[in-house]
Amino acid sequence: METYTVESLREKIMELQIRQAEEGKVLKAQLVTTYDNLKPVNIVKSIVGDVFDSKSLRDEFVNSAVAYTTGLITRKLIIGTSKNPALRLFGLGIQLAMTTLMSKNYATVKEVIAQLAGSVFTKVQEDFLFKNDRTENEQPG
Repeated sequence: METYTVESLREKIMELQIRQAEEGKVLKAQLVTTYDNLKPVNIVKSIVGDVFDSKSLRDEFVNSAVAYTTGLITRKLIIGTSKNPALRLFGLGIQLAMTTLMSKNYATVKEVIAQLAGSVFTKVQEDFLFKNDRTENEQPG
């Protein structure tokens, strides 16, 4: 059996008190962090962050927003600001049809628009280059 002196026991007690104080600080810091994470506003922020970090959910949100906007614009272009209830009902039907069409075929429509934009850009670039080439050849030299 080990024998301890009074001085060695005091040193051990002092070491344990220091260790207890350090662990207490760590525990308090963890408690504060846990308390902050459990606040309702932080829970909502976490959920919203998770939703918008998900690429598929973000793409689906963009898809829905584009589809709805397209339907709304189509209705406004065709019907305008008519007060006729039958015409307004017809406009809502057109809006619903366009929204459904866009949401189901979003990838195809996106691809077609990208191809059209690419061809228009290429055409503008070719015209610009052709025009510059012609002006260089016409300059007196």
